[in-house]
Amino acid sequence: MKKFEFVVQDLLSKIYQGVITDKLPAERELAENYSVSRFTVRKALNKLEAIGAVFVRQGAGHFVKDSNRNNPLVYNSITENSFEEISYKKVSLHKKITDSHDKNSFLIDENDYIWCIKRLRLVNGKVVQLESTKLPVKLFPKMNDEIIESSLQNHTLDLGLQIDRYLTSYKAINISKEEAELLGCKKGIAAMKITNRGFLSTGEVFIVSEVIDIDYQCTYVIPFNSENIKFRGKKE
Repeated sequence: MKKFEFVVQDLLSKIYQGVITDKLPAERELAENYSVSRFTVRKALNKLEAIGAVFVRQGAGHFVKDSNRNNPLVYNSITENSFEEISYKKVSLHKKITDSHDKNSFLIDENDYIWCIKRLRLVNGKVVQLESTKLPVKLFPKMNDEIIESSLQNHTLDLGLQIDRYLTSYKAINISKEEAELLGCKKGIAAMKITNRGFLSTGEVFIVSEVIDIDYQCTYVIPFNSENIKFRGKKE
Protein backbone atom coordinates (compact mmCIF):
# COMPACT_ATOMS: atom_id res chain seq x y z
CA MET A 1 0.00 0.00 0.00
CA LYS A 2 1.32 3.43 -0.92
CA LYS A 3 1.97 5.92 1.85
CA PHE A 4 -0.88 8.26 0.92
CA GLU A 5 -3.30 5.31 0.69
CA PHE A 6 -2.38 4.26 4.23
CA VAL A 7 -3.06 7.81 5.43
CA VAL A 8 -6.46 7.75 3.67
CA GLN A 9 -7.40 4.40 5.22
CA ASP A 10 -6.23 5.41 8.68
CA LEU A 11 -8.01 8.77 8.63
CA LEU A 12 -11.21 7.05 7.50
CA SER A 13 -10.80 4.58 10.33
CA LYS A 14 -10.38 7.40 12.85
CA ILE A 15 -13.44 9.20 11.48
CA TYR A 16 -15.61 6.10 11.91
CA GLN A 17 -14.06 5.35 15.31
CA GLY A 18 -15.07 8.80 16.44
CA VAL A 19 -11.46 9.81 17.11
CA ILE A 20 -11.85 12.59 14.54
CA THR A 21 -15.33 14.08 14.86
CA ASP A 22 -15.14 17.50 13.27
CA LYS A 23 -11.96 19.13 12.00
CA LEU A 24 -9.01 17.11 10.74
CA PRO A 25 -5.53 17.96 12.08
CA ALA A 26 -3.50 20.45 10.04
CA GLU A 27 -1.24 19.20 7.23
CA ARG A 28 1.93 19.79 9.25
CA GLU A 29 0.60 17.78 12.20
CA LEU A 30 -0.56 14.92 9.97
CA ALA A 31 2.82 14.82 8.23
CA GLU A 32 4.56 14.51 11.60
CA ASN A 33 2.11 11.90 12.91
CA TYR A 34 2.49 9.65 9.86
CA SER A 35 6.18 10.44 9.18
CA VAL A 36 5.41 11.43 5.60
CA SER A 37 5.85 14.56 3.51
CA ARG A 38 3.22 17.28 3.37
CA PHE A 39 2.84 16.41 -0.33
CA THR A 40 1.75 12.89 0.69
CA VAL A 41 -0.67 14.32 3.26
CA ARG A 42 -2.09 16.73 0.69
CA LYS A 43 -2.60 13.83 -1.74
CA ALA A 44 -4.44 11.86 0.96
CA LEU A 45 -6.64 14.83 1.87
CA ASN A 46 -7.47 15.41 -1.80
CA LYS A 47 -8.60 11.79 -2.08
CA LEU A 48 -10.75 12.05 1.05
CA GLU A 49 -12.34 15.15 -0.43
CA ALA A 50 -12.82 13.45 -3.82
CA ILE A 51 -14.69 10.48 -2.31
CA GLY A 52 -16.91 12.76 -0.24
CA ALA A 53 -15.61 11.88 3.23
CA VAL A 54 -14.45 15.40 4.06
CA PHE A 55 -14.96 18.92 2.79
CA VAL A 56 -12.80 22.04 2.74
CA ARG A 57 -13.79 25.20 4.53
CA GLN A 58 -11.75 27.94 2.91
CA GLY A 59 -9.11 29.24 5.26
CA ALA A 60 -10.15 26.87 8.07
CA GLY A 61 -9.08 23.39 6.91
CA HIS A 62 -10.69 19.99 6.28
CA PHE A 63 -13.84 18.88 8.10
CA VAL A 64 -15.71 15.58 8.38
CA LYS A 65 -18.99 15.30 6.48
CA ASP A 66 -21.60 14.46 9.12
CA SER A 67 -23.82 12.71 6.58
CA ASN A 68 -21.17 10.04 5.97
CA ARG A 69 -20.51 9.11 9.57
CA ASN A 70 -23.74 7.11 9.90
CA ASN A 71 -24.13 6.02 6.27
CA PRO A 72 -22.35 3.51 4.02
CA LEU A 73 -19.37 4.87 2.08
CA VAL A 74 -18.26 3.12 -1.09
CA TYR A 75 -15.56 4.37 -3.42
CA ASN A 76 -13.49 2.78 -6.14
CA SER A 77 -10.76 3.59 -8.63
CA ILE A 78 -13.29 5.39 -10.87
CA THR A 79 -15.60 7.18 -8.45
CA GLU A 80 -12.69 8.75 -6.57
CA ASN A 81 -12.04 10.81 -9.72
CA SER A 82 -13.98 13.94 -10.59
CA PHE A 83 -16.20 13.95 -13.69
CA GLU A 84 -13.75 16.38 -15.34
CA GLU A 85 -11.06 13.68 -15.20
CA ILE A 86 -13.25 11.01 -16.81
CA SER A 87 -13.96 10.74 -20.54
CA TYR A 88 -15.41 8.14 -22.92
CA LYS A 89 -14.62 6.89 -26.41
CA LYS A 90 -17.17 5.01 -28.50
CA VAL A 91 -16.14 1.63 -29.86
CA SER A 92 -19.49 0.57 -31.37
CA LEU A 93 -23.22 1.27 -31.38
CA HIS A 94 -26.05 -0.75 -32.87
CA LYS A 95 -29.73 -1.43 -32.30
CA LYS A 96 -31.20 -4.92 -32.20
CA ILE A 97 -34.45 -6.72 -31.46
CA THR A 98 -34.58 -8.17 -27.95
CA ASP A 99 -33.59 -11.78 -27.39
CA SER A 100 -34.86 -13.93 -24.51
CA HIS A 101 -32.11 -12.68 -22.21
CA ASP A 102 -32.94 -9.02 -22.89
CA LYS A 103 -36.65 -9.73 -22.49
CA ASN A 104 -36.06 -11.13 -19.01
CA SER A 105 -33.62 -8.40 -17.99
CA PHE A 106 -35.78 -5.46 -19.03
CA LEU A 107 -39.25 -7.10 -18.89
CA ILE A 108 -40.03 -5.89 -22.41
CA ASP A 109 -41.73 -7.41 -25.46
CA GLU A 110 -40.00 -9.53 -28.08
CA ASN A 111 -40.58 -6.85 -30.72
CA ASP A 112 -38.91 -4.10 -28.69
CA TYR A 113 -35.42 -2.86 -29.48
CA ILE A 114 -32.25 -2.58 -27.42
CA TRP A 115 -29.31 -0.24 -27.86
CA CYS A 116 -26.01 -2.14 -27.64
CA ILE A 117 -23.09 0.15 -26.80
CA LYS A 118 -19.42 -0.59 -26.39
CA ARG A 119 -17.13 2.19 -25.18
CA LEU A 120 -13.85 2.86 -23.43
CA ARG A 121 -13.63 4.82 -20.20
CA LEU A 122 -10.55 6.96 -19.69
CA VAL A 123 -9.18 8.70 -16.60
CA ASN A 124 -6.93 11.66 -17.40
CA GLY A 125 -6.60 10.34 -20.95
CA LYS A 126 -5.59 6.80 -19.93
CA VAL A 127 -7.83 3.87 -20.88
CA VAL A 128 -8.85 1.98 -17.74
CA GLN A 129 -12.17 0.30 -18.53
CA LEU A 130 -14.05 -1.39 -21.36
CA GLU A 131 -17.81 -1.09 -20.97
CA SER A 132 -20.54 -3.05 -22.81
CA THR A 133 -23.98 -1.58 -22.16
CA LYS A 134 -27.58 -2.30 -23.09
CA LEU A 135 -30.41 0.25 -22.91
CA PRO A 136 -34.07 -0.17 -23.94
CA VAL A 137 -34.98 2.02 -26.91
CA LYS A 138 -38.42 2.74 -25.43
CA LEU A 139 -36.71 4.65 -22.60
CA PHE A 140 -33.89 6.06 -24.73
CA PRO A 141 -35.35 6.81 -28.18
CA LYS A 142 -32.30 8.84 -29.22
CA MET A 143 -28.71 7.61 -29.13
CA ASN A 144 -25.61 9.04 -30.81
CA ASP A 145 -21.85 9.52 -30.36
CA GLU A 146 -22.29 12.65 -28.25
CA ILE A 147 -24.48 10.82 -25.73
CA ILE A 148 -22.24 7.76 -25.67
CA GLU A 149 -19.10 9.81 -25.09
CA SER A 150 -20.59 11.46 -22.02
CA SER A 151 -22.25 10.23 -18.82
CA LEU A 152 -25.13 7.83 -19.53
CA GLN A 153 -26.26 8.33 -15.94
CA ASN A 154 -26.54 12.09 -16.44
CA HIS A 155 -28.32 11.52 -19.74
CA THR A 156 -30.84 9.33 -17.93
CA LEU A 157 -31.50 12.08 -15.40
CA ASP A 158 -31.73 14.71 -18.16
CA LEU A 159 -34.59 12.68 -19.67
CA GLY A 160 -36.49 13.12 -16.40
CA LEU A 161 -36.02 9.51 -15.30
CA GLN A 162 -35.42 8.93 -11.58
CA ILE A 163 -32.65 6.47 -10.74
CA ASP A 164 -33.33 4.48 -7.58
CA ARG A 165 -30.53 1.91 -7.12
CA TYR A 166 -28.01 -0.43 -8.71
CA LEU A 167 -27.39 -4.15 -8.39
CA THR A 168 -23.67 -4.78 -8.82
CA SER A 169 -21.57 -7.95 -8.86
CA TYR A 170 -17.82 -8.52 -9.21
CA LYS A 171 -15.83 -11.35 -10.75
CA ALA A 172 -12.08 -11.78 -11.30
CA ILE A 173 -11.25 -12.62 -14.93
CA ASN A 174 -8.35 -12.76 -17.36
CA ILE A 175 -8.26 -10.39 -20.32
CA SER A 176 -9.01 -11.88 -23.75
CA LYS A 177 -7.07 -10.98 -26.89
CA GLU A 178 -9.86 -8.73 -28.20
CA GLU A 179 -10.21 -6.96 -24.85
CA ALA A 180 -6.44 -6.52 -24.58
CA GLU A 181 -6.32 -4.78 -27.96
CA LEU A 182 -8.99 -2.30 -26.90
CA LEU A 183 -7.57 -1.71 -23.43
CA GLY A 184 -3.97 -1.49 -24.60
CA CYS A 185 -2.71 -4.19 -22.25
CA LYS A 186 -1.38 -7.75 -22.43
CA LYS A 187 -3.65 -10.70 -23.08
CA GLY A 188 -4.28 -12.87 -20.02
CA ILE A 189 -3.60 -10.29 -17.31
CA ALA A 190 -5.92 -10.26 -14.30
CA ALA A 191 -8.84 -7.83 -14.33
CA MET A 192 -12.17 -7.23 -12.63
CA LYS A 193 -15.49 -7.77 -14.40
CA ILE A 194 -18.20 -5.58 -12.89
CA THR A 195 -21.82 -6.28 -13.83
CA ASN A 196 -24.36 -3.53 -13.18
CA ARG A 197 -28.14 -3.46 -13.38
CA GLY A 198 -29.74 -0.05 -12.78
CA PHE A 199 -33.30 0.46 -11.54
CA LEU A 200 -35.59 3.46 -11.85
CA SER A 201 -37.91 4.61 -9.06
CA THR A 202 -40.71 2.89 -11.03
CA GLY A 203 -38.92 -0.45 -10.62
CA GLU A 204 -37.97 -0.63 -14.31
CA VAL A 205 -34.47 -1.75 -15.27
CA PHE A 206 -33.02 1.02 -17.41
CA ILE A 207 -29.48 -0.23 -17.96
CA VAL A 208 -27.49 -3.47 -17.92
CA SER A 209 -23.74 -3.18 -18.29
CA GLU A 210 -20.55 -5.18 -18.02
CA VAL A 211 -17.38 -3.28 -17.20
CA ILE A 212 -13.88 -4.72 -17.43
CA ASP A 213 -11.35 -2.81 -15.32
CA ILE A 214 -7.63 -3.54 -15.55
CA ASP A 215 -6.65 -1.71 -12.35
CA TYR A 216 -9.67 -1.95 -10.07
CA GLN A 217 -9.64 -0.99 -6.40
CA CYS A 218 -12.66 -0.64 -4.14
CA THR A 219 -13.19 0.33 -0.50
CA TYR A 220 -16.38 -0.08 1.54
CA VAL A 221 -17.37 1.36 4.88
CA ILE A 222 -20.71 -0.26 5.73
CA PRO A 223 -22.70 -0.96 8.90
CA PHE A 224 -22.39 -4.42 10.46
CA ASN A 225 -25.41 -6.55 9.57
CA SER A 226 -26.08 -8.78 12.58
CA GLU A 227 -29.26 -10.24 11.05
CA ASN A 228 -27.31 -11.50 8.04
CA ILE A 229 -24.72 -13.16 10.30
CA LYS A 230 -27.50 -14.93 12.24
CA PHE A 231 -29.11 -16.08 8.99
CA ARG A 232 -25.86 -17.49 7.64
CA GLY A 233 -25.17 -19.21 10.95
CA LYS A 234 -28.42 -21.17 10.65
CA LYS A 235 -27.40 -22.72 7.34
CA GLU A 236 -26.33 -26.35 7.46
